[in-house]
Amino acid sequence: MQLENDLYAIDKTLLVKAGQVINRNTLKRIAALSGDHIDQPIKDTWLMKDLIETFQDQRYTNILYPPEVNQHVIRCISHLKIPEKIFLELAFMKEKSPATYHHILVIAILAAKISLDQSIKCVFATDMAIILSLFHDLGKSRIPDSILDKKTPLTLQERKMLSTHPLIGYILLHYYFGNSHHQFDFSSYQHHERLDGSGYPLGIKKINKYSQLIGVVDTLDALISDRPYRSRPYSLRAAIDFLLDEAEKGKFNKNLVRTLIIYSRRATPGAKIVIGEKGRDKEPEKNSYGKTVKS
Repeated sequence: MQLENDLYAIDKTLLVKAGQVINRNTLKRIAALSGDHIDQPIKDTWLMKDLIETFQDQRYTNILYPPEVNQHVIRCISHLKIPEKIFLELAFMKEKSPATYHHILVIAILAAKISLDQSIKCVFATDMAIILSLFHDLGKSRIPDSILDKKTPLTLQERKMLSTHPLIGYILLHYYFGNSHHQFDFSSYQHHERLDGSGYPLGIKKINKYSQLIGVVDTLDALISDRPYRSRPYSLRAAIDFLLDEAEKGKFNKNLVRTLIIYSRRATPGAKIVIGEKGRDKEPEKNSYGKTVKS
């Protein structure tokens, strides 16, 4: 594994030089650079304020309810602490790419709500679901805006660079957590992996349950968000259809997708789930997501 550009931590520490081979010894050295990390409470910070405001996102009116569950999520978040340098990373992300920053907050809230759902077979610890979600896209802060904001299909070289963001986040978390990195860094490294082995960067099939959770809600938010590479977002129905198709192909955890379906049916929350004919809402036109062109 290699990166094309030098990678610096938020405190300007050089972690990896361009072209340097990244292996276990490299990662061990980076973790040793950290020393003891300082945790800072989320409560009463600008991050807490932004997380609370995220509940007002109109796209999630039919998912982020009822109010008492939202309040429970907020209480869970307020009790958490994260490394001081990750606060700086999130602040940098907020300035560099507000859309990605908002996306991270949405994923943390959705993951928290699902983790609190007692009806789900897969049991998640809420604090881990929130913390890991806040970390999952740190690597995107090192991807050029010209790639993140591109309206036309990426070149193969641009696609390759974009696909390094899980690895970049993985390296950063080795540094920020030091010797305890193994509890957290997989959230970045695995969130684009899929259960059928079709994901990246490793193409593995055995994925941590938190990465499975992040992968599902990450995809949902990406689909229903404004993006420069398509004319309009997916409707919630079209996004659910997409997730169902992917789950049927073995890419996503079916129970997690079904949970999102239940949440999206606010008008009839107790109704039996019957999967009707798919495709009633079509993919947006001029959608260049996932498409590449020769450079």
